[in-house]
Amino acid sequence: MSLPDIPRLYTALAEWLACTMYLLALRPRFGRAATLLCSAAWLAGLGIFLQLTGNVPLAWWIPCMVTAVAAMFLYIYVCCSVTAADAGYCCARAFILAEFAASLEWQLHCMLWPELGGGAPPALLLLAAVYAAVYGLVHRLEFRRLRQHPALGITGRALASAVIMALAAFAVSNFTFAQQGEVTMSVFYIRTLVDLAGVLVLSVQQEQLREARLHQELAAMDSVLRRQYEQYQQSRESVRLINRYCHDLKLQIAAIRAEQDPGKKAAALDEMESGIQMYEARNKTGNAVLDTLLTAKSIFCQQHDINFTCVADGHLLDFMPTGDICTLVGTALDNATESVQTLADPEKRLIRTAIYAQHGFVMLRFENYCEVPVPLDDDGMPPHGYGIRTVRATAEKYGGTVTVHCEDNWFILRVLVPRNP
Repeated sequence: MSLPDIPRLYTALAEWLACTMYLLALRPRFGRAATLLCSAAWLAGLGIFLQLTGNVPLAWWIPCMVTAVAAMFLYIYVCCSVTAADAGYCCARAFILAEFAASLEWQLHCMLWPELGGGAPPALLLLAAVYAAVYGLVHRLEFRRLRQHPALGITGRALASAVIMALAAFAVSNFTFAQQGEVTMSVFYIRTLVDLAGVLVLSVQQEQLREARLHQELAAMDSVLRRQYEQYQQSRESVRLINRYCHDLKLQIAAIRAEQDPGKKAAALDEMESGIQMYEARNKTGNAVLDTLLTAKSIFCQQHDINFTCVADGHLLDFMPTGDICTLVGTALDNATESVQTLADPEKRLIRTAIYAQHGFVMLRFENYCEVPVPLDDDGMPPHGYGIRTVRATAEKYGGTVTVHCEDNWFILRVLVPRNP
């Protein structure tokens, strides 16, 4: 028995809902009012287009579908702050999801009321129920995680794979219809099952991409941790040698003073001693690990014309192991020095650091001057800022938080951890 095909308005609604789910999960390009206006206009335009092209010959059917998919791509790309590759990937996934939702709903409709039109109240109730179930389940399983990590970073290879899989699923699901030229229940079974397979395959691909991205971030963070600890070991040995050398020089100076006492030589010796003190470990915070890190960084800043000031109570970090102190302090200071070294004017190479107690918490505050505000992603982190992400991961081990913002040409990193957790 020949059955009516899916109403074009049902298809338009399915495609709009699929695209809108991505719009809600990704970062919008415009404000709420402009986004709502664009969304409503796109739904109306797509509905009118599909309704007008609902009875075109088979030869025109594929160009019309290509136009509809292009409209989905433009909707995502224009309304979301994403790259063209990200928009294309989301479009491929949204298209197959919409095909599955529309096919499943109309298959159930034809099984229950084959003679009933799509505008009847029972049909509309079924439409609302099926679309709510399909899109609600997908949102619960996948899009909540996408909202937490909206940066897709889709490569050309991943985009090509998604497009090929979407095209294959669409072609297979509509092959029987193209052969028979009419809609039967077997056509709906094939459509629904193939579209479901396409949704599942693309979901598995998305999970693989997410895991690959997480592995990349973990590898980068692990590299940062190893580098920080190696730097700490080198700094500790350098500081130890410098302190011993300074101590030996002081003994020599004392001996020279005892043997000769001309005024000029005394002044020269005073100057020599003052210069030596520049290399002596002068950061006495009460924490040996913190003293080593700050001393090494102080020497580095003096060598590179960087004004580095620090006020720190090292005892507040006594509960942390060496590796975590290196990660929190060493990584933050490395980012700061790398940033200010790019400034041509030495007067602007400014770094301020403070570690102090605040209402039962330990506040680690790192500030460096920046001429251009640093862009932040939806996660509140600088793009590709694996170092700061490592700092955040370390702080979260203790139930702490990390905040980043720019204010009056200052890049400010705040780390807040409970005191003696």
